[in-house]
Amino acid sequence: MTESIRSTVADPEEMERQGMASAYWLYRFLRACFRLPFRYFCRWRISGLEHVPMDVPLIVVSNHVSNWDPVILACVLPRQLHFMAKAELFKIPLLSQVMTVCGAYSVDRGKSGRQALKKSLDILEQNKVICIFPEGTRSKTGETGEAKAGTAMIAAKSGAYILPVGLHNSGNVFSGGWFRPFSVAIGQPFRIAAAEGERLSSQRLHEMSDDMMEKITELVNRAKDI
Repeated sequence: MTESIRSTVADPEEMERQGMASAYWLYRFLRACFRLPFRYFCRWRISGLEHVPMDVPLIVVSNHVSNWDPVILACVLPRQLHFMAKAELFKIPLLSQVMTVCGAYSVDRGKSGRQALKKSLDILEQNKVICIFPEGTRSKTGETGEAKAGTAMIAAKSGAYILPVGLHNSGNVFSGGWFRPFSVAIGQPFRIAAAEGERLSSQRLHEMSDDMMEKITELVNRAKDI
């Protein structure tokens, strides 16, 4: 009797594996649903896919002008992305469930962000990909702005490669009752790892952030010409 009871108890590791598998296939299903209209109706234009490393921990950074941006990046890039998203989005019931299952994690912009930093480093240690919009919010003008220091901090502490991406016209993906063209330019991956034991000053983080945004801005301009 004892053995039969034990056999019905769920194995936590097996449950975690099943959960990860379900999340992966849901991510892939949703990705496929959007790739079709993006490709055939929007007629998206993409350059630089050959720059995406497939076997290293990676931080994807991009400009941010539209709610479509995370969807576009998830559809364009071949690896599963774990998005850092503002905590307010996780208060929306259905959206919260979908985001959580697909691997997104929250950051509270009103707090220090230590929990988000730890979560980001944990994901990167598993050889996965996180996606961050360094500006921290959508641009109201469409121009790139100043990056927050958090992305540079994560990159320096993890030593992970950064993959810069520039999006053009993503704010008009669906306007006027129909899908509109947009373009994506992917740059060369680079690293800004800090030396072991180095204490990163705010000035150093600011310099790293500026360099990151310069690369993104160059790619936005390149995307306009694709």
